[in-house]
Amino acid sequence: MPRRLTHIVGGLILSIPLVGVSYWGFSEDFDYLQLTLILSLSVVCAFFGSILPDLIERPTSPDHRKFFHSWFMLSVFFIASFVMCFVLIPLYNTKVFVYLIFAFLLGYLSHLLLDSTTTKGLKGKDRSF
Repeated sequence: MPRRLTHIVGGLILSIPLVGVSYWGFSEDFDYLQLTLILSLSVVCAFFGSILPDLIERPTSPDHRKFFHSWFMLSVFFIASFVMCFVLIPLYNTKVFVYLIFAFLLGYLSHLLLDSTTTKGLKGKDRSF
């Protein structure tokens, strides 16, 4: 079973480069100061996203890897984030929130990917291999 530090490092390794590249590629007015701000806040969001499933469903609990350790829950977070992006961007007229939400989702995705590599796997995963 991956430990919490493994989830944190995996979330940061996956999310920080992707957030930085997406800011570099999609920004109309690239600014290094804003990139630094976005990456700094993305570390916090990716950190929280990478450990959230284990905070809700403790590894010592018999309910570990149930609802919040499923691909369905990732898709629910993705849809909720998609809706929030269309509400927050026009409301605050800033795109910083998009990168932070993206970092959170990548951290959550990395958690599920790391857990799916274990022998127990994730909920609903075929274990016939």
